[in-house]
Amino acid sequence: MKTFSGGEGLEAERPQEHTLEDKELKTAETDKEPAAPGLEGEQDFQGEEPGPEEPPEDVTTALKEELAARQEEIERLRSQLLRLRADFDNYRKRARREQLELKQTACAELVEELLPVLDNLERAMATARGGGEEGALLSGIELVFRQLVETLGRYGLSEVKALGQPFDPAYHEAVATEEATGPEGHNLVTEEFRKGYLLHGRLLRPALVKVALLPAPVTAERGKEARNEG
Repeated sequence: MKTFSGGEGLEAERPQEHTLEDKELKTAETDKEPAAPGLEGEQDFQGEEPGPEEPPEDVTTALKEELAARQEEIERLRSQLLRLRADFDNYRKRARREQLELKQTACAELVEELLPVLDNLERAMATARGGGEEGALLSGIELVFRQLVETLGRYGLSEVKALGQPFDPAYHEAVATEEATGPEGHNLVTEEFRKGYLLHGRLLRPALVKVALLPAPVTAERGKEARNEG
């Protein structure tokens, strides 16, 4: 059995003590080593809440196009609404005007049927005046005539001016002509066979009249024909 002296045992144990001390020293140095760059920032970043992500560019473009389309549709509907409102206002004015015209012409047929009554009364008065009778009959007829004229006048009836007026085909109907005495009498109404009437300013019936005209100038051909006939 091999024996060791006390000095050799201490020397054998010393290398182990140095080894343990070296390990502890290395461990302490490792703990003191700074952290790898970017590691703290990564840890801090992982601790913060993530912010909202921006939408992709194609999604933003699509949203803008849709918004523009919506605005265009709104403008189109607004313009359509304004047109409908204007059309309704025009329709309301036209309906009011047509209603007024219908009211004015509603009694046209009745008034027209009463016109022969006026004619007969006027003829009767003319006959009575021609006979020189100024009795009660003439007075009664004149009273009825005036009352009828006033009544129809309240409904818009008025006479067409004819006698002594220039001939107007819009209101006069020429049924006879005569030679005018001078240039100033040319195309003038000289006689009225039947009175014309207006209803609310619109022609109800034309006046039947005689018109004075200047003789037509005699041309050479007509003069030759006249000589041949002679």
